[in-house]
Amino acid sequence: MKNTWTLSIAAGCILLIGATVGWAAKEYVSDPAAPLAVPAGSGQIRANLPQYKFINPLLFSDNSKSADPRFQMLSASLKSYISSVKQSDSVDSVSVYFRDLNTGRWTGVDENDLYTPSSMLKVVVMMAALKLAEQNPSILSEKFLYKKTDYSTGNHFNSEDPIATGYYSLQDMVGFMIKYSDNDAFNALVADKRINSEFTQVYSLFKLPEAGLMGSTTDFMSPKSFSTVFRTLYNSSFFEWNLSEQVLNLLSQTTFKQGLVGGVPGSVVVAHKFGENTDELHDCGVVYYPNDPYLLCVMTRGTNADALGAVIGKVSKIVWDFVGQGGVSQN
Repeated sequence: MKNTWTLSIAAGCILLIGATVGWAAKEYVSDPAAPLAVPAGSGQIRANLPQYKFINPLLFSDNSKSADPRFQMLSASLKSYISSVKQSDSVDSVSVYFRDLNTGRWTGVDENDLYTPSSMLKVVVMMAALKLAEQNPSILSEKFLYKKTDYSTGNHFNSEDPIATGYYSLQDMVGFMIKYSDNDAFNALVADKRINSEFTQVYSLFKLPEAGLMGSTTDFMSPKSFSTVFRTLYNSSFFEWNLSEQVLNLLSQTTFKQGLVGGVPGSVVVAHKFGENTDELHDCGVVYYPNDPYLLCVMTRGTNADALGAVIGKVSKIVWDFVGQGGVSQN
């Protein structure tokens, strides 16, 4: 795996990135009113890098300003289900963004509502670390100190994390952070000034909303905003093709199974990342329905984490059934 990653990164083209968002160690600058990643009518999101005279790389495009009316049936089903679960004392808010990756058509329910993404931002940290390694492949084998800490009291969904205190390569640390949503691996990576700086640039490049402290109660990210991260990975418009393939493969190995994975058959591959804090639970990623892969991002708020996990699973099943009944291909 190490040799494959090194070859892929060495072969990739380097994207040098401009503006910053004020990230320092584990902090962002708070601005809940910042624009969403895809402003209405923007059409195409390009890198706009001043050092390039003849090119302007396309990161992703979004020509649709509103939800596709051809997905009206899915939208109605989701709204009906969400309305019913919000009658419960344990579920306060559910927001959904669905996108057919073959056609670009999408629909959603309160897809612009804001939440705290929490550990979902580890995907962006991973992308920053590997983009840095594109420029300098030797960093993959550098050793980083991993200090084991007990985070179990702060999380409801704790994975089986077998990692012990010690020195590990960048490649290993990225794996720990994504597979197990490991906070210690995250802390070790963002403590590195090079990765920290690259994260700032990647975050700004994607035009993601500015944020508050990691783990704070500041709400600044919507399902539609965060979906651009997975769209860029799926389209391989940020990494070289082989590396994009490996990154999504790593995301398909995450140990969280209560959200999107819970709503699809066990044999289905889902490349995703979840995030949780005191009263929120989210899960976003790519569901590889045969010949009809789609992106689904669900963000929830409520007092019962298990109930929120079940809601995400049910939303995932509703979408899966819709796609299975030809809801995408017949439109």
